[in-house]
Amino acid sequence: MTEHKRLYLLISIMTGVSLLVGGIAIHVLYQAAMDEGRDRLMESAQSQARMIEAIARFDAVESADFPEGSSAATISQILDAHKNFKGAGETGEFTLARREGEQIVFLLSHRHYDLEDLKPVRWDSQLAQPMRLALSGYSGTVIAIDYRGERVLAAHEPVAELELGIVAKIDRAEIRAPFVRAGLVACASALLVVFVASLLFLRISNPMITHIREQHARLDAILETAVEGIITFDQQGIVDSFNRAAEQM
Repeated sequence: MTEHKRLYLLISIMTGVSLLVGGIAIHVLYQAAMDEGRDRLMESAQSQARMIEAIARFDAVESADFPEGSSAATISQILDAHKNFKGAGETGEFTLARREGEQIVFLLSHRHYDLEDLKPVRWDSQLAQPMRLALSGYSGTVIAIDYRGERVLAAHEPVAELELGIVAKIDRAEIRAPFVRAGLVACASALLVVFVASLLFLRISNPMITHIREQHARLDAILETAVEGIITFDQQGIVDSFNRAAEQM
């Protein structure tokens, strides 16, 4: 392998290592952001569920004379409280729903569409998976399909007092977007740094390589013009070279 091929191989290795390290760092940060997002959403969903349950218990005593019952009083207060709440970020939102027969009926206005006419989702549908878990009595976080068919990071929590389910969610694409941009910037920066470093390395090493080649050529010329036979051996005792005088001998 020639000197230039070794240099190009070294540059390729440097580029690969830089991209690998950058990719690992971005992945670790993305996982940390996902874990933090899960904790934040779970805390929000649980706090909202406990608040709704507390209001429901209060209304069961104080709002028994509400025309449609204490449960309706609680739901009306929750709807009023969330009327002007758009949600966190660009896609984050709360959804509140109950099961009616084989349908999931949403109570809170959606942030993205169907703002006034909330369409129910069939219970056996592939949509609204986090809400289905909440209405089935499960508490936790999941990456699943929401009522729009978008993959989201969601925390789901049952509201036991009213047999409701609440979901706090955000599109996974929104969480991923800054890390995709950071990854592209990191890769571009790594390639630029390696390119500049390679140019500097080649500029410094090329005169050294040229000098070594000149020295090697000069030594070959001396050996070939020597009148005495010269034979060189490597460390294993194998003949490495011999000059013309040695060949004549």
